Amino acid sequence: MGNDGAAELVLLRSFLAVAQTRNISLAAQALGLSQPTVTQHIQRLESLLGVPLLLRSSRPLGLTQPAETLARELPDRIAALDSLLDRVSASRQAPPDVLRIVMPDSLSCIMGAEFLIAAGKLARSLELRSGISPWIEESLQARRCDLAIDCPPFNPETRAHRLELFHDPYLVVRPRAMADLPFERLSTEKPQVAFGRNSKFGTTTAAIASELGATEPPRFSFDSTQSLLRFVQAGYGWAVTSAFCLFQSPGALRDLDICPCPSDHRRAFFLLGDQDALADLQPRVAERLISVFHQLLAGRWTAISPEVVSMVISANDRATGGMPPSAAASVREHPTG
Repeated sequence: MGNDGAAELVLLRSFLAVAQTRNISLAAQALGLSQPTVTQHIQRLESLLGVPLLLRSSRPLGLTQPAETLARELPDRIAALDSLLDRVSASRQAPPDVLRIVMPDSLSCIMGAEFLIAAGKLARSLELRSGISPWIEESLQARRCDLAIDCPPFNPETRAHRLELFHDPYLVVRPRAMADLPFERLSTEKPQVAFGRNSKFGTTTAAIASELGATEPPRFSFDSTQSLLRFVQAGYGWAVTSAFCLFQSPGALRDLDICPCPSDHRRAFFLLGDQDALADLQPRVAERLISVFHQLLAGRWTAISPEVVSMVISANDRATGGMPPSAAASVREHPTG
């Protein structure tokens, strides 16, 4: 390879993302690049190495033998380099003693542990709390936490620095016995199982159910995702929920018919923080969150339900103005309120 180490490292990162996801579109999203750019990176790396890397005719993408070797050894090499760069960066500014982060219950359940591992070096101690809106915004406003993850609509009084993370599509779930019913019959002839309206999520799913034609109040209401899905699984009715909620209860999915909402409904997650404090740390937290999101998409979540993962990928592909999941310099920033 040549002497331009920085440029070659970019090519290697693109290759590693493709090797891990076996999907150029998903790799591009993880890197915050366009799909043609990642394709060009792979082609340039193949030219520099003098060997083909991808078996482009297979789905998902396959790797040639040289690429398998590269993909096997490259993560440790890049991780070592990233660790070195983190140590150099940390020498510039000591990490805070305690970093307090609040996120929704559903997010904490499906990616909280992975995020704590990924963000472990950002502070001497990490505190992760979970709850529902509007408590999350209130916690940030009252300075009971340093950073918060939440979804619009935001209280105009919660003036915070905001970084967009990823999108979670709303879905309709129903027992398989109801799978053949069109939505207009499902919503009027079958009982609705719903989330309580004491949260943004509950209010939004109620509005979507109304769009689908539901005119009667829900027969059953829950604050627990697991309880709601068990009722639907048992055949008591249908519900509007989201992909992230489904990942909380893998055991229920085998008995459910899952389909996207007729309209393109999805909730956008944002990382909120004080506009002045933690200005350097907030983008690094956002990077970790997005990295964990893509790792789970390519790993554990796919093992739970490739069908639901496909819907999540589609929702994020269609999202407009979303934050490129890459380096802090490319983070899209704008204040709330």
